[in-house]
Order: sequence, then structure tokens, then C-alpha cells
Amino acid sequence: MQIEAINVLEGDFSPYGRVYDMKSSQPSTDAATRTIHSEGPGWADTYTANPLISSNGSLGFTLGTACPFNSAKMERHLLTEEALFCAADPIVLAVAAPTEEEYPSAENIRAFVIEPGTVVVLNKGTWHDACHGVAREARYYWMATCGLGASPWVDVKGGPVLVTAPEPTHG
Repeated sequence: MQIEAINVLEGDFSPYGRVYDMKSSQPSTDAATRTIHSEGPGWADTYTANPLISSNGSLGFTLGTACPFNSAKMERHLLTEEALFCAADPIVLAVAAPTEEEYPSAENIRAFVIEPGTVVVLNKGTWHDACHGVAREARYYWMATCGLGASPWVDVKGGPVLVTAPEPTHG
């Protein structure tokens, strides 16, 4: 099975979590993703109106290989949300909606491109793989509450799923 990632701002991410467009100068109309914008001489600033995740979180920094990649294992966090955002280059996130099952299924996996300046926050229980770079390996940040018990990586039922990304646009 093969899927191509779509831009997270152009797809429906609601089954998996919420999206913040930190680059937009227009505030979100959704109270859950509301941002505040300000600027002054030589700077412009955007921040979330509410805390990014619903608990205190640790900050992590991960390096993912380039696309394409095989999504063969996923994890989920039942007790914390997880925020993901780029360090510099776009990343691809493979996800599956929360289930009662002990594993995600290949046919439920979707993939999204997260551009710099965009933040996603995964709902508790959302299955997800590590992120990978669109055109080359890429670093990204994550924020989640750590130390809440085991977070096992489990096989994707019917997997792996080959995840590809569209060619990056330069402009």
C-alpha cells in the first residue's frame, strides 16, 4: 500500500488533532486554535492564545530520514497530547485516528506535510509514526508529557505503508 502526504492546512486533520497556522496574520476563528499576533519595529510575533498542550510537557528534538519511508510501526499516547513542529525544513507525519484496537491498520493511515510555521497537536490516543523530511532528512520538535508509562511502538496491521511526499515547491 502507498499513500502520498497532503499539506496539513489543505486537508481535514480534525480526526487526529488540531492545527495552528502560526504564519497567518489573520487570527483563527476556532477558539481551540486561536492565536495572538503583534509586531513592532523589525519584528512580528504570533503565539497561541491557550497553552499548546493540555498538560505540562517536555520538549524533544528528533531527526527523521527523508521521504519516501515505510510506516511499519506506530505509537499512541493515551494520557497526553503531543505537539509537533518543524525546526527548519518541512516534515511528513503519518497518523491514524484513535481506536480501541491495540494496533493501527494500514488502511486508516493518512499522511500530512507540516511546513515551518505550522504546529499540529495530536489528540490523546492518535496513532503516529515519527516524522520524516519531505526532500531530505529533517529535524523537528515535539512537546508531550513524558514519564506516563510505556509507550510501545506496535506493528501496523496490514503494513507497512509506503509514504511519499509531493515535490517541494520553491518560490
